[in-house]
Amino acid sequence: MRQAPRWSVTVAASVLAVCAPALLVPAPAVAQATAEDPCSRDILADSERTRDVADGVQNLPYSRMNVPDAHRVTRGAGATVAVVDSGVGSLPGKPVRQESIGFNGPLASGHGTIVAGLIAGPDGVAPDARLISVRVLDKDGPDLQQGQRGLNSSAVAAALQRLADVHAQDPIDVVNISLALRDDDPQVGRAVKRLLDLDVMVVAAAGNAPPTEDERAPRGTADNDAVVYPADYPGVVAVSAVGPSPDIDLTGYVLPNRQTAVAAPGGGGLSYNLNGQRCQVPTSEIATSWATASVSGVVALLRARYPKENRRQILARLTRTAEGSELEPNPWTGAGVVQAADALTHELSPKRDGELRRTETVERSDALAPPPPDRPDLFGPSRSMLLWFGLLAGALVALAFVLRPLLRRRS
Repeated sequence: MRQAPRWSVTVAASVLAVCAPALLVPAPAVAQATAEDPCSRDILADSERTRDVADGVQNLPYSRMNVPDAHRVTRGAGATVAVVDSGVGSLPGKPVRQESIGFNGPLASGHGTIVAGLIAGPDGVAPDARLISVRVLDKDGPDLQQGQRGLNSSAVAAALQRLADVHAQDPIDVVNISLALRDDDPQVGRAVKRLLDLDVMVVAAAGNAPPTEDERAPRGTADNDAVVYPADYPGVVAVSAVGPSPDIDLTGYVLPNRQTAVAAPGGGGLSYNLNGQRCQVPTSEIATSWATASVSGVVALLRARYPKENRRQILARLTRTAEGSELEPNPWTGAGVVQAADALTHELSPKRDGELRRTETVERSDALAPPPPDRPDLFGPSRSMLLWFGLLAGALVALAFVLRPLLRRRS
C-alpha cells in the first residue's frame, strides 16, 4: 500500500475518524440555501411533508453536465445501478430492488434516498436506469442505545460481495459508493476487485475537506494526497466535487486526492427526501457524495449507450470528454467536470484496455478550427521561369505580326 503524505495522515486521523466512518458530510456552506425545502438526510419518512420544490428550479448537475442533450440519446434504460448507502426509500414511479446484509427496521437516514434520486429518480441523470439498494449503516452518528449502527468496513465489504453474487443472475453496471472509510481494509479491497473483475464499474467519493471554523487551518495543496477508501483502490472511479461557479476555491471543500478521475457539481441537484418530498440539494453544498451520484448517473447512460464496451472503455469516454480534459489532471477535479452529452456522442474508439489512438482527438463545438498549414510550393521557381518565357514568346509572336507587312514591302 502506498505511503500517505504527512498532511494526508493528519487529515485522516483528525477528521475522517469523525466523519468517515460515517457518511461524507456536506462541506461548509457557501451561501444560504435557496430551496424552500432542501434535501436533508435528517428528514425521515414520518416527517411532516410540506411544499415540494417547484418546477423550474435549476437542476445544477443537469445544466453543468449538459444532461438534457444526453437524454436525446438515452435516459439509461437497460442499465442497473446499485447504491451502497443508508438504504433507499420510495421514489415516485421507481421500483427499487432491496438486498439485505442484516440491516432491518425503518430507515434512519435519508442520505441513500437522496443519492439514489440524483442517480435515477424522476429528475435524476439516468431516470430510466434500474436501482438496487444495499443498506450498510443506519445513520451518521447512530444512537447505540436504540441499536443503530454506523458505517464500518465489514458492512461495506459484505455489501460489495453480495452485489457480486447478485451480478451472476442480475447483471449490474455501476456500483455507487458515496461513502468514505478512513483505513484500507483488505476485505473491502478484495470485494472491490471482484466487482471490477466482473466488469462492474465502481464509482466512489474522493473525499470532503474537514469542517473547521478556523479559516486559517490547512486545507491541503496540489502536492498532498488524501487517503480515502474505497476511492483509492485501483480501478475505482474516484469523484470530486465542484461548486456552482468556477471561481470558488475548492480547497475548503474537497480533499486533494491524486486518484480523482473526474468531478461533478457537488450540490444543486433535484431528488427526494425520505418523506417523499421533492427537494433540491442546496447549491451551497459542495460535497462529493452528491457529485459521485451524478457521475454514476452518467456512467449508467454510457453503459446503456455502449453495452458491448468494458469498464475501461467507458472510463476513457468519461475522462476524454470531460470539461478541462485537455489540461493536466489534478487532485481537485481529475480530468475535469463530466460532460454527459459529449461522452455519449463524440466519435471515440477506445481499445479494450481503455487506450485511445494518439491521433484521436475530441472535437468541441466551442473550439475554433485551426488555420490550414502552410504548404511549400516545390515548383515555385520553375513555374516563375515558365511564366516569363511564356510572356516573352507571346511578345515575340505579336512583334512578328506587326513587322510582317513592313518586311514584305522591302522585299
